[in-house]
Amino acid sequence: MEEAEEMQAKRESMPPCGPDGEYDPTQANVQALLAAADEAMKQRNVESVLFEGRRIGEQTNAEKLEWFAAELVAEHRGRGSRIAPTVAFKQAPALG
Repeated sequence: MEEAEEMQAKRESMPPCGPDGEYDPTQANVQALLAAADEAMKQRNVESVLFEGRRIGEQTNAEKLEWFAAELVAEHRGRGSRIAPTVAFKQAPALG
């Protein structure tokens, strides 16, 4: 669990971002953000386990992201080639 705690400590030490944070588009800041993202992709992913908490996964975050992207592409292609729609609407019973 040291790796998860280390990630949490790094996250807390970073400046705020998002709509309430400051936006610094300087080249140095962009490079720092790219380095942080690259480091995050190299780390092993943390998975939630029902009733057990969290555990460090066997894949890196980059590998997990690649797998997920491939799953999304396969699902998109599958939905595009189906004859019937993915969601079927329930027919209202005929009255009378």
